[in-house]
Amino acid sequence: ENVNTPIVGNSMEFGGFTADDEKDMEAYKKAKEASQDAEKAAEEAEKAAEQAEQASKDAEKLKESDESYTKAKEACTAASKVKKAFETASNAKKAAESALKTNETGERNSRNNFYTTKTKEYAGKVEKDYERAKNAYQKANQAVLKAKEASSY
Repeated sequence: ENVNTPIVGNSMEFGGFTADDEKDMEAYKKAKEASQDAEKAAEEAEKAAEQAEQASKDAEKLKESDESYTKAKEACTAASKVKKAFETASNAKKAAESALKTNETGERNSRNNFYTTKTKEYAGKVEKDYERAKNAYQKANQAVLKAKEASSY
């Protein structure tokens, strides 16, 4: 027995990871983080869009008074929060798309393991949360238009 035989750390026989495994794990981490960012952004966008809509309704009730102007400003402030959250969701979507591309290069298409499967799942969640944020952004913009109109902003 030769105890001085070096063990190759990258060999799967010894529990190491190949370069492709490392790429899969990095893509998975990237997609997971993107998913968390997108979910948080979508929640923030929806919450702020609700605030914008409420401020817009209040502005319409107070039509062309000083308070309607204040409510219109509140709608604008909430809409800017929505915009920021939507941008975060957009960046998360780009990160998830990048992670998917990492998994789908050339001969690696046939690779399907825990990490590639989870990466695809997270990318799907990012897409849904991106759409939620996008819808909230559109609602907030409509609310601002109504509030501005109501207040002669």
